[in-house]
Amino acid sequence: MSDLKLGNLVMNAQRISMAVLVVVSIVATTSEKNITSAQQNPILARLTQNSLSRTNRRFITEAAQGGRAEVDLGRLASQRGLNREVKQYGERMVLDHTQANNELKELTNQKGINLPPGIGQENSTVKVRLSKLYGAAFDEAYMNQMVADHNQDVSLFERQSQRGDDRDLRDWVAKTLPNIQEHLRLANSITGHLGDKNRL
Repeated sequence: MSDLKLGNLVMNAQRISMAVLVVVSIVATTSEKNITSAQQNPILARLTQNSLSRTNRRFITEAAQGGRAEVDLGRLASQRGLNREVKQYGERMVLDHTQANNELKELTNQKGINLPPGIGQENSTVKVRLSKLYGAAFDEAYMNQMVADHNQDVSLFERQSQRGDDRDLRDWVAKTLPNIQEHLRLANSITGHLGDKNRL
């Protein structure tokens, strides 16, 4: 093979190698940009979503801790209550508030917010007090607590529905408030029944 042909082959091989290197470089750069963009989007989304006001955050804390407390106290009622209505009320609190708690958790997860742990100091104190009671004494104390708690809850949710500026949170409040109002109505009714029996 002549030196001229050999030289042409070498030059062609070099051109092909350069072309391949250019293509690989372009693909690698594009992929890197896509990966960086994909990594940044969740962060940007979280920063955008995680912009709830202090008022909304305070409501979320109170609603989450209160909801968990209703579940805990409802379990106590189903175990320690004497009156059938009280036990059934406790079971309903477990079901309804577990569902509401799960919905609130899903909502806050979408907004990049972690719910506060536990049930809060005030609710913990109530739980300890009720945990020491059984039978008729428990029934009366528990139902009185439910009337007080749900009066506060109705006020809290009504205030949030009027002042809250996050649409998703307001939608959840609007969906949940009627259940809380029904819980209050039932608590008042059962408390009245217990009072009638105690007066006999």
